[in-house]
This record gives sequence, C-alpha cells and structure tokens, in this order.
Amino acid sequence: MLKKINHENIVILLLMTIIMNYLLLFSSSLIIFLKLNLLLFFFLCFYYFYKFNKNIFLLLIIFTLLIICLGSLTNQWDARSLWLFKAKRIFIEESVISIKDNYAIFSHPDYPNIGPAFIAGLAKLIGFWNEIFPKVALTLMFIPPLIILSKYFNKNDFLFVIFLILFTIGKFLVNGEMDGLVSIYFTLSFLTIYNLLLKQENSKIDFLLPILLIIVLSMLKIEGFILSLVIIFTLITFTIFKKNTNYKIIFYISIALVPAIAWQIFTTTVNINNASSPYSYNIDDFSVRFLQIKNYISITKYIIFNDKFLISVIFFIFTYFYSSNKSFYAYVFTIIAIYTLILYIVYLSTPLDLEWHLNSSATRVVKPMALFLFIFGVYNINSKNKVY
Repeated sequence: MLKKINHENIVILLLMTIIMNYLLLFSSSLIIFLKLNLLLFFFLCFYYFYKFNKNIFLLLIIFTLLIICLGSLTNQWDARSLWLFKAKRIFIEESVISIKDNYAIFSHPDYPNIGPAFIAGLAKLIGFWNEIFPKVALTLMFIPPLIILSKYFNKNDFLFVIFLILFTIGKFLVNGEMDGLVSIYFTLSFLTIYNLLLKQENSKIDFLLPILLIIVLSMLKIEGFILSLVIIFTLITFTIFKKNTNYKIIFYISIALVPAIAWQIFTTTVNINNASSPYSYNIDDFSVRFLQIKNYISITKYIIFNDKFLISVIFFIFTYFYSSNKSFYAYVFTIIAIYTLILYIVYLSTPLDLEWHLNSSATRVVKPMALFLFIFGVYNINSKNKVY
C-alpha cells in the first residue's frame, strides 16, 4: 500500500497532521492521540525522503535549517511574546482555547494559533518545555510546501526558487515568527489553485491540496486570513467579469475558510477580540490620516519601495516578455493590488505612531507579496506547468 503513495499524497497527509494536531488540542484528554499524530508526521517525513531519495538537496536544506533554528536564540518580540508565549500556554493548559481568559492582552490572544499549537504539540511529544527547541516546529511546517515546490519545478529552477526563498524570507525560516510561513503557504495556495484552473476537469480529490493549504494559511495569523480572502475575492471577480473560473473551485476554497471564521466567531463570543484595546485599528485614526499626503508617502516608502518587493516586481515584469500566457498576469497583479490596498488602509487606521509601526512591521508584511511574485515569475517561464 505504501508503494502507491506519491508526492501529493504525502503532502496531503502532512498537512492533515498539522491540522489534526490543532484539533486534538481542544481537549487535554486527547494528548495521547496528539503524540501519535506527531509521530505520524515524522514518519511521513522520513518515508518521503527514503522513498524519493533523489531529492537529497531538499533534505540537506531542511536539515540545515533545523540546525540553525536549534542554534539560535528567540529574541524577536513577535516570536517570543506572541507565538512562543501562546505555545507555552497551550503546552501547560493542554488546550488551544485556554486563551479565552484574555490573559496577557499584549500577546493578542485573539490571533489564530495553529502555529503555536504545532509548537506545543512537539513539546508535548518530547515531554518538556524550554525556550529553544519548541520553535523548530515552525521550521518543520515548511516541509509540505517545499515538497510541492520540488515537484512544480525541475532541478535547476528548484535551486533558483530555493535561492529566492532564502533571499526573501531568510531568517523567518528559523526565527519562530509566522511571516515566512504565511509567505510560502500563500504562494503555494494560489499556485495549486491556478493549477486547477489550467485543467479542464477536476475531481473532488484535486481540491483537497489547496483546501488544506488555505486552512493552514488562514489559521497562521490575521494576515494569512486576509490573504485567503483576497484569493477568493479575486477568483469571484474573474468569474463575474471573465466567466472562465470553475465555480467548484470557489465553493471548495470557501469551505477552507470555515475554521478561521469559526475562530473569529469564538474570540468575539468570549470577548477577546481586542476591539477595545489600544492596539485596535479604528475609523477615527483612518479619518485623521486619510487626507494627509505625507502618510501615503511614508507608507509607499516602506511598502512599494521595499528593496525585496521592488526587485520582485521588476523580476515579475521581466518574465512577462518571456511568456505567452498573458492572462496569467491578470490574476497575479489583481491579488497584489488588492492586498497592497488593504495594507494602505490598515496602516492609515493604526492607533500607533505611523512611522514607528511601518518601521517595525512593513518589512514583514510585504514578504508574502515579494515571494509570491518571485515564485510565480519563475513558474510562468518554467516549461513544467502541471504536476498533479
């Protein structure tokens, strides 16, 4: 039976174990199943590299990242005070809903927490907690999307894609923050969806991979949820105006948002949505900044003129002249335009000092767009357009 398992099956099972880890942490009575689920995750990883031993380069990359992760301190604010803090609470309480007491509001208890849940799950499997090894769980979450990328590109292009990933998200592969995961899951979510758009007919099983990717993406952090909505909105827009999108794709991808929406409903119901906190975005700050040109200049400087984003835009435009599939670019530019507009609105609405907020977060929130443009640029000039 194992001999029939291919790359796609392994990726689907790996994503399922990540999601199942989250679900099993809704009750402390399921900890034994949580540990078995994590053991299955590691077995699938080992089995993949054993069966597909030609992919030794990917194994070396992951092994190197794990060593770097284990050898580095967690000193970034978000990594330490948001994600690892939540993970430690989940580890101790043995429940992802332990945050309902709204303790430590600085850690944003309302944020999606599939990442901290996976960190806590790994710590439970090992049997204890410290401030170093648990964050390696987030690096392990890169394995499914990296396996997918290794199949979407031939060897030389895959090496180039790895270089672009390292260039774009770099330390976010190992530092315990979510932005690297958001970047790669966002890119792979639409890449698998676009692969469905290329096909004339899709079976129900074909939708499973993008559904699982969207579930994980939307549960990583708020930005992931928003990016998932942007993807769906783009698909709906093209369906209305071009009438060339499969309605089934919109339906199945919309289903993938149910867990994230349920989480938002839960946090609102138990009143931990931070709506009344000093960190809440609001219409008052937006109305003050909206008509001030200097604010648009500041946001543009940090977002549009971010060096990596600017390079990715130039690279993507460059690939336009080497591709015959011009309609492909309409999807990509629409997604980027919508998300950029959202970023402008968010920063205009921040209750914090705008310059400080941009300086502390803009380089992180722009990474999903930069990686998205880089990988899609390579993908569109790659002759290997379909995989699964």
